[in-house]
Amino acid sequence: MDNLVKDRVNLNNLDGQISERVYSKFAGQVRKALLGLYYAGFDVPLSLFGSQKQIDSFMKALSGEKRYMDSYIRHGLNDHRTLGTKHRLSAAVTKFERETGLRWPFKN
Repeated sequence: MDNLVKDRVNLNNLDGQISERVYSKFAGQVRKALLGLYYAGFDVPLSLFGSQKQIDSFMKALSGEKRYMDSYIRHGLNDHRTLGTKHRLSAAVTKFERETGLRWPFKN
């Protein structure tokens, strides 16, 4: 598995230089990473670049997505625990978007 070619994703778009085509690839990679994490396949061929704050905010938002999905499956959509994880996820996504200049790929 060490010989996998990792996709390189730069999380720094504060200057607005990432095109929509590149962003679409990023969104697909994040979806793949989340599904890999959700199904306990932690070896996702993805290499992130950016500041430590940008990478930390990405990982926090991604783990928030997983916690929200787990809570939704266990407790249902209208349970107070699920709503709490949704609010924490929203805060993490807002921080990610502020830190990177990118939209979070799971928002409508």
